[in-house]
Amino acid sequence: MTSNLIALVAFVFAFADVTAAQAEVAQGSPEPAAQTSPSGAKRFDMSRRAHDFTYASNSTVLDGFIQKQVADSWLDLKPTLKSLEAPFETLPDPLLNAMRTQVRWRTSGTATRSDPDFIKEYNAATGVLAANEVDVEKLMLERRKIIAHNNSIGRGPNLEKLGTAIKLPGYIVPLALSGRVVTEFLFVPVAGSCVHTPSQPPNQIIHVDYPGGVEFKSIFEAFWIEGELLAESRVSDVVFYDGKSNVESAYKLNANLVEVFMP
Repeated sequence: MTSNLIALVAFVFAFADVTAAQAEVAQGSPEPAAQTSPSGAKRFDMSRRAHDFTYASNSTVLDGFIQKQVADSWLDLKPTLKSLEAPFETLPDPLLNAMRTQVRWRTSGTATRSDPDFIKEYNAATGVLAANEVDVEKLMLERRKIIAHNNSIGRGPNLEKLGTAIKLPGYIVPLALSGRVVTEFLFVPVAGSCVHTPSQPPNQIIHVDYPGGVEFKSIFEAFWIEGELLAESRVSDVVFYDGKSNVESAYKLNANLVEVFMP
């Protein structure tokens, strides 16, 4: 079964019992449904949640009492980027602030650079830097190199996480489905991330193989996954009721555990 048909079947399962959302896949152009959970359940954004939490006993106030216990979260899957101020960080504060003014001036629009107060601030900063023989152009060149470097790695994997065992909460976008059992899927931090474009960046999407399979009911149901995190650049073809998306993932995980998210 192709990934297109799999995704369409998954959508039908997710919305089959909902009479209020009449946007099932049909012959011809489908109508988009509301981007909320058909069951009325909250669409938790899991991207800032670590795998170990302390919860209040009352689960109805879960969001208000979650406390992060470890720093193993979705944000940790993003690579560490170098500070754009790294070329200036050794300068004393007056010169550092003058370089910040230089950056603001060069990255501002014409209207902002026409402001008399800003012009005065820029001229003062330029004078201070010149008086102290600071090579502004050299520092700005170093800053541009950092920008280019950050752009080149910003969507890729965090190399420090590769080969480590992780446990993360998130949501399933099915790729291989037999009945209601999914054995291959994309794992994302926000429900419906790959269903509605644009999707999450590749380093916030994990391609998961789970031969044992897990029952799949809805793209809005949260799960835990556990296994070894590996690098794998992959593009998956995902089609749902409101469009088609070629989704790029930066990670692969051969899961040894997939279970429904429980507090």
